[in-house]
Amino acid sequence: MNRDTTAEPITHVFDTETHTFADQLVLWSVRKWVMGHKGSPSALALLENAYARTSTDSAVAHLDLLMRAITAGAARRIAVHAPCCAAVSTDELLLIDAIALAQAERKVDVAFLLRRFLTPEGARAASAPLRALAAALQHGGLRLTVRSGNGPLGHAAPLESVVASAALN
Repeated sequence: MNRDTTAEPITHVFDTETHTFADQLVLWSVRKWVMGHKGSPSALALLENAYARTSTDSAVAHLDLLMRAITAGAARRIAVHAPCCAAVSTDELLLIDAIALAQAERKVDVAFLLRRFLTPEGARAASAPLRALAAALQHGGLRLTVRSGNGPLGHAAPLESVVASAALN
C-alpha cells in the first residue's frame, strides 16, 4: 500500500481564549515530543517536569505511548508545528478533540476518529494510550474542551453528528 505523505494544511490559528490550559498543555506536549526527536530522553524529562507541576506525572508515559503508536501507525505525514507556533493543524486539533471526547466519556470509538491520519491498525493501537492519557489528565483536574462543530471534525459535519455516527452500541 502506498502511503500518502502529504499532511493536512494549516487551517486555524490556535485561540488561547477558547482553549483551556489543558488543551494548550496537550498541544505543547505533542509538539515538544515531536520536536524533541520523537520522545528523546531529554524531551521526556522536560515533559515530566512540566506535568509534575500539574500533578499529572503519569500522563507523560501515556503521552509517550500514544505518540509512539501514532508515529508507527501513520497513514500519511501528520502536520505538527513548532511549540510556539500560533497556527494549529487540523491533525493537531483532531488529536485534542479525540482526547476531549475520551474524557467526556462519550461512547465514541476514538479509533474511528484517529483514522483521519492513522491506518486502521495504528488507530486501534493508539486508542488505549489515548484513553489512558485522557483519564490521567482528568484525574489531575485537567479537562480538555469538547467543542461543538468548531474543529476539524466540524468541517465535515457538526461534532454532534460525528459523535452520534461513531457511537458504540
